[in-house]
Amino acid sequence: MKIQNIHVFDGQNVLEGLYDVFIQNHRISKICVHDPASGGCEEEILDAAGRWLLPGLIDLHVHLTWNGKEDPAADITHSTREENMLETVSNALKYLKHGITSVRDLGSPDDAALHVGKAIEKGQIAGPRIFATGMSLIMTGGHDPFHGLSVDGPWEALKGVRTQVKKGAKVIKISATGGVYGRESGESVDDTELRQEEVDMIIDEAHRRKVPVTAHAIGEKGIRACLAAGIDCIEHGHFIQPDMARQMAEQNTALVPTLYVYRNLAQNPDIPAYARKKSLEVVQQHSKAANCACREGVLIGTGSDAGSPNTPHPSLLEEILAMEQAGFSRIDVLRAATSNAAKILGMNGKLGTVSEDAFADLLIIDGNPAEDLQALKVPYAVIADGRLYYSINQN
Repeated sequence: MKIQNIHVFDGQNVLEGLYDVFIQNHRISKICVHDPASGGCEEEILDAAGRWLLPGLIDLHVHLTWNGKEDPAADITHSTREENMLETVSNALKYLKHGITSVRDLGSPDDAALHVGKAIEKGQIAGPRIFATGMSLIMTGGHDPFHGLSVDGPWEALKGVRTQVKKGAKVIKISATGGVYGRESGESVDDTELRQEEVDMIIDEAHRRKVPVTAHAIGEKGIRACLAAGIDCIEHGHFIQPDMARQMAEQNTALVPTLYVYRNLAQNPDIPAYARKKSLEVVQQHSKAANCACREGVLIGTGSDAGSPNTPHPSLLEEILAMEQAGFSRIDVLRAATSNAAKILGMNGKLGTVSEDAFADLLIIDGNPAEDLQALKVPYAVIADGRLYYSINQN
C-alpha cells in the first residue's frame, strides 16, 4: 500500500512538506518526500490529497468490561461471566473506527480482556491491540474487588504476579490506594492499601519476568510507596508533590493522569453520590499534580478510564481535550497519545510513530492536529496492522 500526498505528524513533530508512505508486511517500509510525477505504481494507492497522517492513537487506561453507564461496577456484579465477556467484545469493537489502534486494559473480571486480546491477535475479531493486565492485584477488601485478585502478604503477592504472567498479562496492575469510584464505603483516596513489602515483591517479581507494573494510586503515601519500590507507571496521581515528580523523572516512572474522568465524575449528577462527593474533593489538585509532573519532565501518556461512570467507549478524545484545557500544549498532548504512550507500553519505535519499520497503525484526518485537536474527532481513514480498516469513502 502507498499513502501519497500527505502531511505527517510522526509522533514527535510535524514534518515540513508532503510525503509518500509505503506499507509492506504490516509495517512502514519507506517514507519519502511526495513526488507528483511518481504516479504509475502497481500497488494499492490511497491518495490523501493533502490530509494529515499520524500514528494510531493509544489509550493507556480502559476497562473494556465496564459499560460506561451510571454505575458500571454494579452492572458487572449482577452480570454473568458470559454477559461480561460479550460486553468486553462489544466495547473492543468500538475503537478502531475512531483511530485508536492500541489500548491498555487495566482490570477485567475473569481476565476477560486477556481473552479478547488473544482473539484479536489471532484475527478472530477486528479490534485494537490490547495490552491487558486481566485481574488486578489488590489487598483483601481493596479497591475494585470485582476485577481484583486478592493478595495478602509478600508470598501471595509473588504468586499473584506469576499467576497473571502465566495467563499472558502484558502489564501487572495494582491498587496501591483507595479510589473515588467502585464502592460506597470501605475505602478512601488516601488509604494505603498494599503494604510496602507487598508492593516491593510485586514489582521485583514482575521485573524478573520482564513485565511492567502500573498502580492505581491517588493518595500521597501510596504513591511514595510505589516510587520507593521502582514502579513503572502511576495511574491518576492526584497528590503527586514536586519532589515526587522529580523522583519519577529520575527513575523513569511514567504518569497516566486520566484527567477527564475525574472532572466528569465531579460534574455529573447522575453517577453515585459518594463518587461525585469524593471527586469534588480531589479534582482541583489533579490538574496541579499533572502539570507539576509535566514541568519536571515526567513521561506522560493519555488514558481515558473509559467504561467508568458516564465515560463510554471510547473517550480518548475527551481526555485529549481535557489535557489541553489543563494547560498541556497541543504537541505535548499528541505525543502523550502516540510516542509517549508507546514508550509506556514498551513499544518504542514500533507503535506511536510514523517511521520506517514501525507497525503500520495509522490515522488519517482532515486537519492539522497540532493546530486543532478537534481534527481527531472524525477520522478520514484508519489503517490497522498494515490494512485499511476504515475509510470515509467506504460509507
